Amino acid sequence: MNRKIISLAIIIILGTMLLTGCRNETDSVDSSSKNGLTTVRVAVMTGNFTQYTALIGKQQGIFEKNGINLEITEYAAGVNTIDAVVAGQADIGNMADYAAVNRIGNTLDTNNLVIVSEIQGGDVNGFLYTAPEYADDLKKLDGKGFINSVGTVNEYYNSQIFGYLGFDEGKQNLVNSDSTTTSLALAQSGDVAAVFSSGSGSTYFEGIGWKKAIDGADLGIETYSYYMTTEEFNSSHVQVLADFLKATQESYDYIMEHLDETAKYLETTLGISADNFKSDWSIAKSRIGFSQEGVEQLIEIEDWAFNNGRYEKKYDISNYINTDALEKIYPDKVTVK
Repeated sequence: MNRKIISLAIIIILGTMLLTGCRNETDSVDSSSKNGLTTVRVAVMTGNFTQYTALIGKQQGIFEKNGINLEITEYAAGVNTIDAVVAGQADIGNMADYAAVNRIGNTLDTNNLVIVSEIQGGDVNGFLYTAPEYADDLKKLDGKGFINSVGTVNEYYNSQIFGYLGFDEGKQNLVNSDSTTTSLALAQSGDVAAVFSSGSGSTYFEGIGWKKAIDGADLGIETYSYYMTTEEFNSSHVQVLADFLKATQESYDYIMEHLDETAKYLETTLGISADNFKSDWSIAKSRIGFSQEGVEQLIEIEDWAFNNGRYEKKYDISNYINTDALEKIYPDKVTVK
C-alpha cells in the first residue's frame, strides 16, 4: 500500500494508520517542522477533489511554497478520513454534508470536530446505475439490492432515490459496502441491482455493463463537501490551516490551467482515465471559503437526518463551524450571516 519501502521501525509506528489507510504518499506522521516547513497530515478520499488537489499541489511545490510539508494518506471514503483525524493519525479530513451532520449528531457528547471550509458544492455529477435487466423498467428495482455505505452521503442519496421512484424506504434492501472494489464485486455477483455513483467510480460500473438510469440532476441531489479538523488543531494552528486552504485553492487553480498535463500525470500515477478526469473536472468548482448557502445546506441535511431518525437529539450544526482560518486569507469568501 505504501509506495516506497520503509523500515521495520517505521512500519511498527505506523501500524494502526496503515490498517485504515488505503495508500500513503509519505511516511512520517509527526506534526512537526521539516526543513523550515510545518508538517500537515491530510487524509483524502480516493478519486476525489481532495486527493487531486493535494497530490498535484504537493507535486508542483504549491504546499511547500505556502510553508507546508504535506503528508497525504488515501482512504476509501470521507468518513474514513475523519476516523483518522479523530484517532490522531491525520490533522485534516473531509466529509460530505450528510456524513458530517450524521457524525456530529451521533457523537454530540464526545465530538471535538469543527468544519473549517467548504470544498465543493452543487449538483452531483452522478447517476443511478442499474444492472441491465432493470434499465427499462425501474419499478422492478423495488425491494432489490441497493448498494449502501453506512454513515456516508450514500445513505441520503438512496433515500432521495426511493422517494423519486415512489418506493417504501422501509421495505428496501440496502446492501452495505465499504469501497468501490466491494461494490463492484457485489454488482458482478448479482447480489445488488443498483447503485448511485459519481466521478471515477462511474467508469467501473459502466465497464461491467451497468446502465445509467437516472441523472443526479433529475433526482434533485445536491451535495456539498467540507474540510474538518479537531477543535484543538483549529485553535492552535490557525495560520497553518489558513496556509493549507490557500494552497488547496492554488492547486485547484493550477489544475484548471493545466488540465491536459494534470490528466496525463494522474493517469500515469493513479491509473485513472485522463478523459474521464477531464470530463469530471470540467464541471468541478472550488468552494474554498464558507457561504451562507453552505451553511443552509448543512441545516437542511440536519433537519432531514433528525426527522428520519439518524440520531436522537436535534442540534445546531452552525455551532460546529469555525471560519477563523478562512478569514485570514479569504475574508471575502466568508459570507456566513
